[in-house]
Amino acid sequence: MRLSETMNLPLPTDGVAEMYADPGYAEVRAQTLHARSGRAEVSGEASGEFTVSTTLELTTQGIPDIARPFVGQSVRITEVQTWEAPAEGGARQGTIELKVEGTPASMSGHLELRPDGDDASVVRIDGELTAKVPLVGGRLEKAAKPYVTKVLHAEERSAKSYRDAGSA
Repeated sequence: MRLSETMNLPLPTDGVAEMYADPGYAEVRAQTLHARSGRAEVSGEASGEFTVSTTLELTTQGIPDIARPFVGQSVRITEVQTWEAPAEGGARQGTIELKVEGTPASMSGHLELRPDGDDASVVRIDGELTAKVPLVGGRLEKAAKPYVTKVLHAEERSAKSYRDAGSA
């Protein structure tokens, strides 16, 4: 199932790259999502190409009923973002791979980071949400889409918290 989302972040593009490349940002995301834990590993530098592997353990409260047989009290989400070096003006392209461990659900897609004025940026995600389950995969994808969208849009609140804490 196609998934296209746009997130408005309160940082310039270089600030967004620095935020993503900061392993401490995973803790901010975990707090925003009320996750049990969050950690990240980064390879590369924010000024060039870099990859961020983030693991979040989220409670399954509010998860659609159709997904209940595949999860317990929590789910571990592993997200890998790979970013290219910035183009002139700070825009970047990247990829995202998201896996809900222990389930047949995953997402892969393209990332675009671009400036939105002097002190803000837009991140666009165009991807494919997949649940590989015979007969019910499509229904599971449809039920999971609002949950995945909620997790993705929490990025806006996390970025604001990160900026307000003086980390940016």
